[in-house]
Amino acid sequence: MDSRIYTPGAGHQPPVLAGRDDLMRDWRLMLNDTGARGRVAAVDTILVGPRGVGKTALLKAYGHEADRHGSIVLSVQAVQGGEGLIGSLMQQARTQTQAEAGPWRRARAAFENVAGVNVSVAGFGGGVSMREPATEAAHPDAGMLAAALAGLAAEVGKDHPGAGLLITVDELQVAPHRDLALLAATLHRLNVDHPEANVTFAATGLPLTPSVLTAAGVTHPDRLFSVQDIPLNLTPPDARYALVEPARDLEVTWQPDALDRVLAVTNGYPAHLQLLADRVWRAAPGPDTVTLADVEGALPRLAEELEMRTFGPRWDRMSDRQAEFLTALAVLGGRAAMAELATALGRASTDLSWLRDQLLKEGDIYVPRYGQVAIAVPLFAPFVLARYPQDRRTGQESGIRSLEELRNNSATGQDGPHPGKVTRPNPARLDPPGGPGPRSPPPPR
Repeated sequence: MDSRIYTPGAGHQPPVLAGRDDLMRDWRLMLNDTGARGRVAAVDTILVGPRGVGKTALLKAYGHEADRHGSIVLSVQAVQGGEGLIGSLMQQARTQTQAEAGPWRRARAAFENVAGVNVSVAGFGGGVSMREPATEAAHPDAGMLAAALAGLAAEVGKDHPGAGLLITVDELQVAPHRDLALLAATLHRLNVDHPEANVTFAATGLPLTPSVLTAAGVTHPDRLFSVQDIPLNLTPPDARYALVEPARDLEVTWQPDALDRVLAVTNGYPAHLQLLADRVWRAAPGPDTVTLADVEGALPRLAEELEMRTFGPRWDRMSDRQAEFLTALAVLGGRAAMAELATALGRASTDLSWLRDQLLKEGDIYVPRYGQVAIAVPLFAPFVLARYPQDRRTGQESGIRSLEELRNNSATGQDGPHPGKVTRPNPARLDPPGGPGPRSPPPPR
């Protein structure tokens, strides 16, 4: 096919935002209510989920919806070790108040009250200020920052009734703790001091984001934020819709068995769904149909690409202990209770907590429910099983279990009563094309 209609890659907007209708409806209603009643109707939202599930795409859709009705959208990307959130916001304020007329220019004085600080003192990076301070300033005040944001929103509302200000932050979990504490305090001051202000907030983060907020000193983050869990996989109808609808606009149809094969391989994981669909689409001769043969022809390229660009580099960076932990989880079907993992690894659950925390922080695993962990990317499980224990020191001397030992221990653990035990299919099993796909799909071949 000549055109490119699917959009693989981090942060790219898919042609169809499948499976997010309810979230978009609630967001539109909230924007309407906040435009009429102010902060008392605002719902500060954090979209959490593993990487590749479409959090950034949904956040961008939230921003587009606010912008469409005249609101100003301040977008910030949190970066590990980079400029802080408040420093970035102040930089945007400085640029806009100097370059723009209208609401920004009218709100300049309010921002000067909080921006004339050496933000490096607050741990936010380099000195961003809208005026040169005569002396080194203190930590930015949450109340003054809230007043400036409320003032800007009020100025926007003068030009566009019902519009205001939306602040969005991507990758919230990597922001410095001091930034997070100040951000939370600012949102709280908006609630207390400016209930009429049309200021809303939305962010994305990995599943560990609520615990990061707590560690940063944010009191009761569950009361300040609405945490929306974005599922790892699209439902089969939503996954099919994400593939079929863009093609239908070009009068191209997907054969049902081709769709079945894509869903079986990707397990509905949005990032890989877009990636495989794009590779199939570009290789398919067309002109008006995508076939099972087109999908099968694209799978070897997909496997090679994932190994070279994603799975291989991450696998090579893992310690032996991390690789062993992830392999045991793959043996158990990609999702297991910590007690099951302890049995497979022959260790106490308490001895695994530090490994669990490391892999959570890296985004390799997530917590689908209390006491459980799961591999964040479905296709990583069969990749791990195929690669382990290559380049790993296993055996008695190293204390790292072989794949055979992990499987034997897991099988032994299934024999007796096991609290929370869930029986799962073998992730390495491959169903014939057109048949039901395994829960954790095999590697493409």
